[in-house]
Amino acid sequence: MIIDSHTHILPDQFRAEKERFLERDATFRTLFSSPNAKTASAEELLKEMDANSVDRSVVAGYGWTDFETARIANDYLLSSAKASGGRLVPLCGVNPIWGRDAINEIERCAEAGAKGIGELHPDSQNFLNADFGSLGAFFSVARDVGLPILMHTSEPVGHSYPGKGTVTPEYSLALARSFPENTFLFAHFGGGLPLYSLMPEVRRELKNVYFDSAAYPLLYSHEIFDVCATAAGEDRILFASDFPVVSQQRALEGFRSSEQGRSGESGISGRNAVAVWSLD
Repeated sequence: MIIDSHTHILPDQFRAEKERFLERDATFRTLFSSPNAKTASAEELLKEMDANSVDRSVVAGYGWTDFETARIANDYLLSSAKASGGRLVPLCGVNPIWGRDAINEIERCAEAGAKGIGELHPDSQNFLNADFGSLGAFFSVARDVGLPILMHTSEPVGHSYPGKGTVTPEYSLALARSFPENTFLFAHFGGGLPLYSLMPEVRRELKNVYFDSAAYPLLYSHEIFDVCATAAGEDRILFASDFPVVSQQRALEGFRSSEQGRSGESGISGRNAVAVWSLD
């Protein structure tokens, strides 16, 4: 079983009306201003899955800053998931600082079948420096409806890239510590946070945290799977490609080159995702 826990799709109108969405949404502008930026439809993702024997893919939104943009994207994720017969697993894209609008949208999407929230982008969504207390209602609703939160994170060293941001391990750990009853999935190997699990006090504070491998070929060598599985625990790592930024083929080839991928017993390829996303 192969489950890709971090992919992105957008409705065709985001391509056809790109300039309008670039103007409306700050995160979309950050990620897609370049003419080389990649987008994909549900049909293109399903074709990629068929070519690589991927059973299910989690389809996430982006860190939307415009509410109507988020609604359009969320409706597309939900309808695409339904049409796929369960092969696509939808998340709900919202901004925590929207207050009641964010809560209403979470509840609406959860009722329609969303399995999580995200992907959040604290930098462009402008809540990186917010007091955690002011975000309490948002995280309480996520907890109450049982939706894990997928959040973009970034490594504090290395090269720059569009949307990298400054969501470093220090911030992610503080968030997990402040909301221990929520389930978090920190993308891109948590910017290196799982390595700090070798510190006993950090490991205890990450009991509600998982990490995905989204876009890892652009950041790390394939040994990152083995290192993080040793440091944080194999059951804390979820395979992810970040399609269409990275193809599922490329992501799977690297994973299968790691000891975890060759073992045939690792939960990284799918079993861990079933638990985190509460899948059948």
